[in-house]
Amino acid sequence: MTAVELLLALLALLDFASGLKLTMLRVPSQKLRSSDVTLKCFYDLQNGTLYSVQWYKDNSVFYRFVPADTPSGQMFPLPGVTVDLKGSNDNQVILRLLDLDSSGTYRCEVSSEAPEFLTEVAEAHMNVMALPKDPPKITGLRQKYNEGDPINLNCTSAPSKPLAVLYWFINGNQVDNFDISQRRIIPTGKDSKDGPFLTQYRSVTDEEGLEYVTLGLRLAAKKKFFNNLLHTMKIRCTSSMGVLMWHVDLSTHIHAVSAASLTSCFLQTVWLLSAFSYLFAHKFCANLL
Repeated sequence: MTAVELLLALLALLDFASGLKLTMLRVPSQKLRSSDVTLKCFYDLQNGTLYSVQWYKDNSVFYRFVPADTPSGQMFPLPGVTVDLKGSNDNQVILRLLDLDSSGTYRCEVSSEAPEFLTEVAEAHMNVMALPKDPPKITGLRQKYNEGDPINLNCTSAPSKPLAVLYWFINGNQVDNFDISQRRIIPTGKDSKDGPFLTQYRSVTDEEGLEYVTLGLRLAAKKKFFNNLLHTMKIRCTSSMGVLMWHVDLSTHIHAVSAASLTSCFLQTVWLLSAFSYLFAHKFCANLL
C-alpha cells in the first residue's frame, strides 16, 4: 500500500469514526423548586441508526429511549426525578415538580446501532433553588434611643436554598466592614468605637433542607448617624441570592433623643409660650424620654 493509499484509508477511518455527533445539550443551570424543566439532547447520526438515548442524574439512569422497544421510552425511579413519559422522546425528557433532590449533574448518552456501535456523551449541572417565602426580619429594635445608647440589631433571612446573602444599609449607605475572608470585624469611620460593626452568625439548616442566616449590626446612637432635624436614622436589611438576584428590603426608622435636644426643646417652648404653658412644655419634652 502506497503512502497516498494509506493516508486515504486513515481519512476514511476518521470520517467513519465521526458518524455520530452530539450537536446540542440544553440543561438549565438553575430552576425553581416546584417548577418543570425540559432537558434537550440533539444529535446527528450521519447516516447511522439510533440504538438508544439514555439520561443519567449523578451517574444513575432515569430515562431510556430505545426505538426498537415497546414502548420506546422507559423511566427508572430516582429521588428528585419525576419523568413525564408522554412528553419525552429521543430528543428531550420532561421533569415535573422539581424539588431540592433534583439538583445534580445530568448526562445525555446517545448510542448508534451496528456496525458503528458509537457512543457520544455530554453533561451539565443543574441547581434547584427555593426562594424565601418572606422578607428578612429585623429584631432588637427600640422605638427611640438616647444619645450614646447602644443599638444592637439582628437581621435574619427567611429559609431558602441556596443560602441568602444579607446586607445592612444605614441611610442608604451599605455597611460593608465585615471581612469574610479573614472572618473578623473591621470598624469604619474616625471614631471606631461607635461602629458600625457587623457580626456574621453561622447558618442554620431546617428540616426541609433550607438554610437561613443572621447578620448582626451594632453601633452607638451618635448624631453622625442621624440625618435630619428629627434625629431619624433609616435602617434597611436586604436579602439576595443566586444569579436570579432575588432580593427584598425592609426599612425602619430609629428616633434618637439626646439631652441637648431635650434642653433646646424645653427652652424654645418656654420662650414662645406664656408662664401657663411652662408646665405643658415640661410635660411635652418629658414625653420624649
